[in-house]
Amino acid sequence: MADRPSGTVTFLFTDIEGSTRRWEEEPDAMQVALAAHDEVVRAAIEARGGWLFKHTGDGAYAAFASARAAVEAAIDAQRALELPVRMGIATGEAERRGDDYFGPPLNRAARVTAAGHGGQILAASSTVALVDGFELIDLGARRLRDLSEPLQLFQVCADGLGRDFPPLNTLDAVPGNLPAQTTSFVGREAEVTAVREALQAHRLVTLVGVGGVGKTRLALQTAAEVLDQYRDGAWLVELAPILDAAELTEGVAAVFSVPPQAGGWRDALTESLRGRQMLLMLDNCEHVLDEAASLVEALIAACPGVTIMATSREALGVAGESAWPVPSLGLGADSAASTLFIERVRAVVPDFNPSEDLEVVAEICRRLDGIPLAIELAAARVRSMSPSQIRDRLDERFRLLTGSRRSMERHQTLRHAVQWSYDLLNEVERRVLQQASVFAGGFSIAGATAVCGHDSDGELDEFEMLDVLDSLVRKSLINVDRTSGELRYSMLETIRQFAEERLAESGEGENVRDRHALFFADQAEAAFERFRSPQEILAYRFVDDEIANARAAFRWAVDHGRADPAIRIAACIHQAARFRLRTETFGWAAEVVDVARRIEHRKLPLLLTMASDSAWGLGRLEEAKAHGREAIALANDERFEPIVWAYADLAQIAAFEGDVEGAIDLLRKGAAHPADRDDRLMLACLLGMGAVLGHHLPEEELTEALSKIRATGFPTAIGFGLANRAASMAEDNTTAAIELYQQAVDILEACGDRLIEQLVRSQLVSLLARSEDPGPALASFVDVVNDWQICGDTLLASGIGHLVVLLARLGHHEGASQLYGAVTRGLELGALVSGLDACISSLREAMGDAAFLSSRDAGAALSYQAAGELARELIQRARDELGQSP
Repeated sequence: MADRPSGTVTFLFTDIEGSTRRWEEEPDAMQVALAAHDEVVRAAIEARGGWLFKHTGDGAYAAFASARAAVEAAIDAQRALELPVRMGIATGEAERRGDDYFGPPLNRAARVTAAGHGGQILAASSTVALVDGFELIDLGARRLRDLSEPLQLFQVCADGLGRDFPPLNTLDAVPGNLPAQTTSFVGREAEVTAVREALQAHRLVTLVGVGGVGKTRLALQTAAEVLDQYRDGAWLVELAPILDAAELTEGVAAVFSVPPQAGGWRDALTESLRGRQMLLMLDNCEHVLDEAASLVEALIAACPGVTIMATSREALGVAGESAWPVPSLGLGADSAASTLFIERVRAVVPDFNPSEDLEVVAEICRRLDGIPLAIELAAARVRSMSPSQIRDRLDERFRLLTGSRRSMERHQTLRHAVQWSYDLLNEVERRVLQQASVFAGGFSIAGATAVCGHDSDGELDEFEMLDVLDSLVRKSLINVDRTSGELRYSMLETIRQFAEERLAESGEGENVRDRHALFFADQAEAAFERFRSPQEILAYRFVDDEIANARAAFRWAVDHGRADPAIRIAACIHQAARFRLRTETFGWAAEVVDVARRIEHRKLPLLLTMASDSAWGLGRLEEAKAHGREAIALANDERFEPIVWAYADLAQIAAFEGDVEGAIDLLRKGAAHPADRDDRLMLACLLGMGAVLGHHLPEEELTEALSKIRATGFPTAIGFGLANRAASMAEDNTTAAIELYQQAVDILEACGDRLIEQLVRSQLVSLLARSEDPGPALASFVDVVNDWQICGDTLLASGIGHLVVLLARLGHHEGASQLYGAVTRGLELGALVSGLDACISSLREAMGDAAFLSSRDAGAALSYQAAGELARELIQRARDELGQSP
């Protein structure tokens, strides 16, 4: 028998692809094939000095002292196998316990294996760094299930092995928003399997259990395991930041960038999800239980392809629901609970050796009823206490608080574990933890410093706050996310609710929430200034990171009569949010415009501009014009901060109503106003939109205007300017125009402006569509359609108009007519889309007036989501006919 390696070990995992189906269809043949498989794998492993330490039924786990030997064994086995077997290899420090191993490398090897396909060998970078002489294909950094950070993967190539495989089964390859996990997933394999089976049998599965028992973690792990079974992926909606049940549906809609409709948020959301085949995870339903149950019922009834997995402390009570109780972790010296404790201890004390304390660890886990959060809180204390001290103090505390351990239920166990950990904090740590409970969706160090730590003796500076947060992270009371450029902190909802209760008892809740609202008003105002500068990307980062906090701050300010922060948040955040295709802020400005008028707030013109922008983006043109005209009328009023962006909204509306001269006149006035000199956005709109409308400046004026725009460094303005130059040369030099359009698109994509990127992209695509080969144009239209379908923004209608022209030219008359009806809806696109009027005349002639009108009206009755599905279907059909399918 080979030596059993220890220390740094390379693990080779194998798995037969599609084994379940093979067992069901051909059990006898599978039994023979599996025996042959087992012999081939065993022989290859042992021939290279490996130790086969576990069979999984359809695969094997082997350990090697040499990374090279592991790779060679995988190649040998793969060459000889007849069944489709996927293999994964990873290297790292592992702990051997008897005939088994424990540690992160095993989890990595398992996830690497699951990412591959039958016949494929994948190796993690940890292994590749130790070998040379093999042919390897770098597959890039990939997000794998249950790993906190992306892992660099390589495909091992050799003579006799396949080279071409489908895309890897990773989180990157499937739509969705499942977050990377910062800690390993311990145990629960049987529970994951059971929940997966429940999802196959039920449209709604609710994971039920006390706080801290691991409902969310189990749900996320299960979602990651099954997301490739859903065409449109798996989507997480965290309900904890939603403080008002009335805003629940709006919060869910925001995850999918669904705009409001006349029928309300629920109609808009159900219409958006109706055609999707996806898993929707609703996390922490208990505080909005009735509204969540009502929404779930509506989604199940209206969206046949949507499966819902919820987490809650009690079932939703919806017909057909499978309420799945989440148990505590198993107990004992070798149990999942003890393994969790040991892994979490090693996160803070890397050299912790549990061998002398295994029974003590098991006793701690028994004291805590196997509740994961309680175990993690206790494990965090090993930094300052021994396991024996933790056990003794837990026992003492629980007897003091309950009188009898036997009578203590699990929710009491967790509460007392949290209370015990809280009581061990110093006064400053307690205060910071309490006050941090007002944040929604996480917070930055700057936010914590501004909002938390205040008392009668003063406040903490940023360095002092960093020390306090670091201490709370070590004690597992606050989580830290280091995956982005800036550290962000958050609390598990159980901890946040506990801290919020302590904050209410302190009597400081209102003051803290006021500081929270003022901080995010200041941040929104600062972000708006970055938005119109070379730092535009930072404004989008602020929106993406802090939209939940901005919403909570805005709602608190509105509900409690704090006019200034409410107005500043509504005025300053909407434009960047809209350009990111987010819909949360639609309607905020209109909600507070009356009070802004009454108090003559300095942001009134900007607020009116955002109210106009919201209404026009949703197609409510008369409302948009009224707000826009009022904003312009105040542009020279010294009581207010000057802003002239409303000229662009009014010009766009005029263009969509067919008034080209009126649109150009409005843009000229906006570009000439002194308020445009800082960001030159109106000048850029005059160039960019003017070019689309056929208004081209002489070369000398164009060059001067572009120089002024470039001097601002404002990427969106520069993109508009480049689009004008491209449009001005499109007829004479198509190749150069395409290159300039692509530059503009690249600039907008790099800065994060998704809305204007697609507007300019549609101009690029329309130019591509005039070429003899329409295939590239059809492929490029997919992005335009996707973003138009997401938000239904009126600004993107012209891009869909260009698609109508191309589809009509390719002979898709009925589809083009339907799409024309869907995109116009009372808008006049002829001025904005070259060749559209002639296209419609040709369609009428080719189809007959009655047939054309019937198709157009059928398209007008479609929702944006249904129209988007139609557009993609037509694009695919056209590409198939051209032999251009991907």
